Amino acid sequence: MNLTWTRRILDFPVRAAAVSDFLCDLRARGAGDLNAVMTTLNDGGLCREALRHWTESGWIVVAPNTPLLALAGPDFDRDMTLSDFCGEIEILEQPVDAAAVEATGEGEHADS
Repeated sequence: MNLTWTRRILDFPVRAAAVSDFLCDLRARGAGDLNAVMTTLNDGGLCREALRHWTESGWIVVAPNTPLLALAGPDFDRDMTLSDFCGEIEILEQPVDAAAVEATGEGEHADS
């Protein structure tokens, strides 16, 4: 099974806790230890995907003078949940492949 980067964070308690701490620091101080969260994720591809998502969403900006620190970005929302921050909402919003659903019979009603 190939897990998305979101599941690769949220399904592993140590990774989820590290991202949660990072998110809490961003909320409280407007800055977080990027090095600590990336070290805990401990996977280059996962780090790149998460960092790309967070920066492209405008939620963080890598500090210009020290790339080990992230600053809250212009679109950072202090009310964001850990699941939202890890991209779970985008997984739920992905379009469903109607042909795949029909082929598996998942779209059929029980009474038909």
